[in-house]
Amino acid sequence: MSEQRDVIALSTINRRAFLRGGGIGAGALVIAASLPGMLLPTDALADGPPPGAAPPPPQLGFGAMIAIARDGVVSFICPSSEMGQGTQETLARYVGEELDCDYARLKVLLPWADPLFVNPMMRRQMTANSATTVGYFTALRKAAAASRMLLVQVAAQRLGVAEGELTTANGVVRHAASGRSIGYGDLAEAAAKLPVPAQVPLRPASAWTIIGGSTPRKDLAAKVRGSAEFGIDVVRPGMLIGALALGPHPRAKVQATNLDKVRTMPGVTAIVPVEAGYAVLSPRFWQAKKAAEALELKVLSSPTAGLDDKGIDAAMERAFASVPPMEFPDFDFATMRPKEKRADRAAITAALAGAAKRVEATYDVPYVAHATMEPLTCSAHFADGQLTVRGPLQSPEAVRTELSQVLNIPFDKVRVEVTYLGGGFGRKWGVDFPVPAAQAAIATPGRWVKLIWTREQDIAMDQFRPAYRVRQTAGIGADGRLQVMHSRIAGQSINTYHHRKSPPGIADPTAAGMLIYGCYGIPQSLIEYHETKDLSVPVGFWRSVSASQNTFFAEAFLDEVARAAGKDPLAYRRAMLAGEPRILRVLDKAADMIGWSKPKPRGTGHGIAITYNEGHVCAEAVRVRVVKGKLTIEKIVAAFDCGPMIDPKGVESQISGGIVFGLQAAIWGEIPFAEGRPNVANFGEFRMPLLADIPPIEVALMPSGERPGNAGEAGTPPIAAALVNAIADAGGPRIRRLPIARMLEI
Repeated sequence: MSEQRDVIALSTINRRAFLRGGGIGAGALVIAASLPGMLLPTDALADGPPPGAAPPPPQLGFGAMIAIARDGVVSFICPSSEMGQGTQETLARYVGEELDCDYARLKVLLPWADPLFVNPMMRRQMTANSATTVGYFTALRKAAAASRMLLVQVAAQRLGVAEGELTTANGVVRHAASGRSIGYGDLAEAAAKLPVPAQVPLRPASAWTIIGGSTPRKDLAAKVRGSAEFGIDVVRPGMLIGALALGPHPRAKVQATNLDKVRTMPGVTAIVPVEAGYAVLSPRFWQAKKAAEALELKVLSSPTAGLDDKGIDAAMERAFASVPPMEFPDFDFATMRPKEKRADRAAITAALAGAAKRVEATYDVPYVAHATMEPLTCSAHFADGQLTVRGPLQSPEAVRTELSQVLNIPFDKVRVEVTYLGGGFGRKWGVDFPVPAAQAAIATPGRWVKLIWTREQDIAMDQFRPAYRVRQTAGIGADGRLQVMHSRIAGQSINTYHHRKSPPGIADPTAAGMLIYGCYGIPQSLIEYHETKDLSVPVGFWRSVSASQNTFFAEAFLDEVARAAGKDPLAYRRAMLAGEPRILRVLDKAADMIGWSKPKPRGTGHGIAITYNEGHVCAEAVRVRVVKGKLTIEKIVAAFDCGPMIDPKGVESQISGGIVFGLQAAIWGEIPFAEGRPNVANFGEFRMPLLADIPPIEVALMPSGERPGNAGEAGTPPIAAALVNAIADAGGPRIRRLPIARMLEI
């Protein structure tokens, strides 16, 4: 986004708005950046649009708040959701760097749904797609820098000196020549009355002291001490706790046949029909849970009735045979509006027919759950026509809209507040789980209600990563070079399930994106998607979305192509990446870290894979040992470049955490279906890695001069491909169907 489009508005916020906004304090200087025409009254910052106003469209702009109280303490309402990935720390560093405040005293507060909190890049208030660090990078820094400029302006007037004679540090404006200084808290009220500067220069990277440094995370102390409020921690006086009795599918229709009997059970306050089932409310969770388990549900209809794994396989085969494919074109990003580069089908067919050697393979991945540490939960309160929802939400804006529309409540009467998230990974982007909580609250007006999904329900009612099948064909020239590739993918569309529109005339990017890597410069390539339209399994965004499976398909198959050409897989990639120095640099680092060129004992193998986008490059390499069908992972390494790194320790944690997340899916992750239901109940069946399962992981951070990029999802995609490539290199089977535990003991 152009920096010239950022407009910064400052205003003195009243006591009511401060309290509603998170208890900042009265008389503070408040900074919000937005588009022209979006300068709302300060109460709107806390309460949303004026009463009776229509829901605002997504805005391109920034709306997080920075407040300076009279005691000099800076409070920052972080617009994004904190689910362990460190967004509070990252965005707070933007503020601290440009504001020059006392960073140790800067307070970070949790957000609520508000049109002024929109991510400028996403044009929504949501935490997904690793877009937080990049999306707020310019706008939030400019808001903080503008505030500092106004504080300096007031200080210059009071001290009777030129602004250029003043410096700032740790929340104080100083005049070195006279030894005088004034704290920000004494300047804030007057600064709020000044006009906004027309130009807001930002500090160059060479002058950064907080960004890129090492400080304790802002959310660390609260989480260690237990004072951080996660969704399941919400407690209010007189609160009812709800347990659920649910059907086999979120859109199933069910009917309880013994309601009257269950209503008489100890502690039962109410039984409320909600989406896909019933909520049983009680002052105590275990009483509610026992009563919910006693409900006998008759399934009237279910979108997955009778579905099993054979039916899923058959549906994908039917899609290949009968669903016309939709092309996912390559894109030329050299222009402001990327140009589509469509493939020549006839030329692809001819090139494959005339290739010196042809390689074909079919790859599969199953449905996979999110399995967040904190199961789904949400709290709600309804009184006097006002609905308030509080919970672990990745998309509070979408939740607010959904609640207004589904429950027929005026938009301005819906308030959505965000707690900490005990993991998200895309699952808590969903809007499905706040709705039952709101329905239960509406049925018991005046009392807070908290619904808690059990682990079994959290898995069974998940929005899974879709199962996909890919058929890939490659043509190799007489010189061993890859000349042509055709990849076809079948499986469900996430966009279709959620009634979202894909770009017209283009295959759903969540299914087909990056199925063939453009960075390799393959002379001719074609990606086609056969949407499996007769499957209705709940599907949704899973960490790294299409890259999570398509990197496995693309990078594992490329290894097969390299070996068919008689080439070393690393050397084969290097030759194809001659025009991609950034990617090549990262690939070489990972190869060096794993000791690619060193001799290996028999039964030991190395594998490597990359993932990339416009914001990052990640290469991962694995060393394994395969002996008599038993797999041992000896070491995993990663090299990573996402431009300047705001919080290097946080970046390293994201990459290593992403590797573990992807490792679970690659080795054990699978949701089988039987009789129309997921055939997995808890972690006994959906195995999670234990500490003893995790090999040594080394991460090399390679900051560069590129624009800031994303890190939260980058570690997950390459691990499955690197792992199966290493297994094949060690003399084990070429694994084309995940999870790996189907074929090898580990």
